[in-house]
Formats: sequence, structure tokens, C-alpha cells
Amino acid sequence: MNKNRCKSCSSCGFPMEKPEDFALSNVISIYCRHCTNEKGELLPYDTILKANAKYYIESQGISHDMAIKMAKDLLATMPAWKNRTQTQLDKDD
Repeated sequence: MNKNRCKSCSSCGFPMEKPEDFALSNVISIYCRHCTNEKGELLPYDTILKANAKYYIESQGISHDMAIKMAKDLLATMPAWKNRTQTQLDKDD
């Protein structure tokens, strides 16, 4: 295993390189600071979905609908959300 490899958030895939990237600056956390609340707990799926979609809209200038689709596609691959059914993913907008 490569120790120099950057960890990524198990919820959104955000690269966690520095302590402040991790939830509560705890480098053993599996979640990033963007996906957790002030207690270091994972935020609800819909909150993460909306934040990711907003990022896509702002960084890539795409439509809201496309951003939601891209965010759903990404989150479906993340360990935190892999057990969600497709029906749940389609309902959570």
C-alpha cells in the first residue's frame, strides 16, 4: 500500500490531503469537512447531493438537471451511499 497516496472522502470523493480537509481535522476520519456536521457526523444524502450539484453548476457552468444527474452518478459509487437503491437515488432531489 502506498502511504503517500491521498485519501478521499467516502461520501463525495473529495481529496483529503491536509488535516483541515478531514472532518474535525481528524486524519483518521473517512469523511471530509464538507460532508460532516460540527460533530463530525455524516450529513444527510440530500444535503451532500445538493452541495455536489451546486459545485458542478458553479465550476462547470452546467444546468441544474445535469448537475443533479452527475452528482447522483458520483454518489452512487461512494462507499457511504453504495447500499442505497436506485429508487432512493431518484427520489432524493
